[in-house]
Amino acid sequence: MARVLSAIVFLPILFAALWLVGPIWFSAIAAAGVLIGLYEYYRLASRGGEVRGLAAAAAALAAFYFEQRELIVAIIAALVVVELLVQLFTRAKDEDFSEALPEAATRVFGVLYVAVLGGYIIAIRVIESSEIPRLAPKLLTLFFIAVFAGDTGAYYTGRAMGRKRLAPRVSPGKTVEGAIGGLLGNVAAALIAHFTFFPELKIVYAVPLALVMGALGITGDLCESMLKRGARAKDAGALIPGHGGLLDRLDSMLFNAPLLYYFYWIFLK
Repeated sequence: MARVLSAIVFLPILFAALWLVGPIWFSAIAAAGVLIGLYEYYRLASRGGEVRGLAAAAAALAAFYFEQRELIVAIIAALVVVELLVQLFTRAKDEDFSEALPEAATRVFGVLYVAVLGGYIIAIRVIESSEIPRLAPKLLTLFFIAVFAGDTGAYYTGRAMGRKRLAPRVSPGKTVEGAIGGLLGNVAAALIAHFTFFPELKIVYAVPLALVMGALGITGDLCESMLKRGARAKDAGALIPGHGGLLDRLDSMLFNAPLLYYFYWIFLK
């Protein structure tokens, strides 16, 4: 029930920010969520580097908003150099360098995993189309209802009918039956979008898109579960009742944000 109540609270805020105000407000909310998720990642990793990582992430998110995506490569390159220099010059004289590689790699990876993938949510919001009215809000509304429907379908189908475990080493609670229920939820959300607010999304595209989004959502969820299991943590945080932390809510979105953005470029631009 806490999962549903959290969605009832947060989804209207997201949709209001999408449809009623300019891109800056939604982008600010999305950026705050991504940065909190990245902070939770650093807490899971327990290898420091939060200040530099968050600064690089904020710069990358700004590049997404201002549609200067070529700057993201420069930001990541600068972060790599800085992290290696930190490893080189800040270790005590009696320390060896056995942790230099895992620490630097973990810190840079966090920005790539959370901020660069999550930044595509902002990239979608600043899309402007002369052919499809309100395209960006339509795409992101589809994005959120598909993810929510998939997660909800998987959760309740798994609880009611789940027998065969999907990935017991990573997430013992997830089942094959739940995954199928989640995929059906994804497809239902895409069809609802087509018949209500997004008629430009043809069914011949909507159903395959929903299935790929569902598969990526499941994979993203499992990957984050793998990271939490490696860190011996149940949740990435405790910010959202019934869901854990922001990273726990972003896990199925991070893989899907680039997919939806490039779907737009190939099929809707």
